[in-house]
Amino acid sequence: MMKTSVPNDRLLWLWTALLALYTGVFFAIPINLATADLGRHITNGALLMQGVTDVLYTNYYSFTEPGHTFTNHHWGSGVLMHLVHAPVGFKGLSLMYILLSVGCLLVMVRATALTVPVRWAMLLATLTVPLFAYRTEVRPEGFSYLLLAVYYLLFCRHRAGSIDLKKLLLWILPLQLLWVNLHIFFFLGIGVAGVFLFDALVVKRDTAKVRELAMLLGGMVAVSLINPHFHNGLLAPLTIFNAYGYMIVENQTVFFLQERFGSPQFIHLEILAVFALGAVGWALAKGLWREMAVELLLATGFLALSFMAVRGIPIFAMFSIPFFSRVLFALVQDLHFKTRETLTQLLPIVGIALCVIFTPTTGTYASANKGYNSIGVIKGVETSGRFLLRSGVPGRIFNNYDIGSYLVYYLQDSGKVFVDNRPEAYSVAFFDSIYRPMQEDDAVFRQMVGRYGINIICFYRHDATPWAQPFLIRRTQDAEWVPILVDDVSIILIRNLPSNRPWIERHALPREMFQSVPN
Repeated sequence: MMKTSVPNDRLLWLWTALLALYTGVFFAIPINLATADLGRHITNGALLMQGVTDVLYTNYYSFTEPGHTFTNHHWGSGVLMHLVHAPVGFKGLSLMYILLSVGCLLVMVRATALTVPVRWAMLLATLTVPLFAYRTEVRPEGFSYLLLAVYYLLFCRHRAGSIDLKKLLLWILPLQLLWVNLHIFFFLGIGVAGVFLFDALVVKRDTAKVRELAMLLGGMVAVSLINPHFHNGLLAPLTIFNAYGYMIVENQTVFFLQERFGSPQFIHLEILAVFALGAVGWALAKGLWREMAVELLLATGFLALSFMAVRGIPIFAMFSIPFFSRVLFALVQDLHFKTRETLTQLLPIVGIALCVIFTPTTGTYASANKGYNSIGVIKGVETSGRFLLRSGVPGRIFNNYDIGSYLVYYLQDSGKVFVDNRPEAYSVAFFDSIYRPMQEDDAVFRQMVGRYGINIICFYRHDATPWAQPFLIRRTQDAEWVPILVDDVSIILIRNLPSNRPWIERHALPREMFQSVPN
């Protein structure tokens, strides 16, 4: 498909800068360290840099199931996050993630511009930014997003003949080696390679490309074995859910979460899903599906992933850019020449206007500015962690799932946690027979307090599980426990024992404060 040439490149550069700003502001939000995995990732990296390799294989941070083995598939991300955090702190990590996210979107635009004029890629990128920003928390999957975009660009260049097999191997194999140690989404890179191989084999029937891509795909699988867990690391995407004892939000379906919480991004996704299905039907009817088979397969595949697990939503947003760009550009070719040229000229003006309007404004779905005034961590979120370290309250802590990684970060040198937010690191029996029953049944709670020698409760106050809020209400009115700290995100209680009297006298809070617990 031929690309058209249009003037006013300065408008394109301005649009690119504004698109980067628009995307960046979406991700410029403070980190809720109390519920994020980030604290544990940083601690992983710090310990690995000190030679503590137990974090790769065992439940190192837990006193409840320390011998439970698991596959730490994101250890490399922890090292990178620690290396950033050590000199520049949480603000530096926020800036790193903003750059990762902006870079990912711009790479997708660059890849799309290999087959259609860049203006169409820019328009689709601008329209999908709010969906791409569905997950803004600093996570290892941000590295996966960028690597997916880079892979797509490299494979598109190979398809176009601008890089040969040797250059593709020199790029992809080292990146795959990096990726398999950064995040479990490394298998998506293998999947992208498989889609391009399918296109060459079944659609284009290009024997030379088939040989090259088959060789590359085999090399990617082989390289993926180079990880601390060897074949278990390679197979982790297939086995991780075999013993998953706790339901986490990002692995739920769109319809499940929409019914319970709702989100305008779910509506955006559903609208794009309708358009995507219509576009697929149109491409099949027009016989254009062969030209855009790769884009069609990737977009529909990641669309299905998004509906099955909402953590796939940003990936679909990424790959909707090349798919819808190709569809719209093909549709425009049927217009009159003057109409087509006028429309093409207007695209930068429309895109620039959208970025200018929605970057600073607040209160709308498309608004990048969500009303936050800082990056780094949420103000006050570090209070309870610092309190535990400063006060020297002894004994083991009963904590809820959400706040586990937060405590790992603060207690790495002074204690272990009851649970943290890694379902794969704990047995199903632990969640079913210990963790949930402790919050649902006071008799079980008292039994486990004695069994584990628990002296402190540290809980994320806004835990939305059905059992959490009733548990907290009972504990704040329980004479056996004394609340000693509460802030916007967490609450700490200590056992009402003579040995704890110094801390109770110094920090006890009146029970009248806890007539109700806001959710």
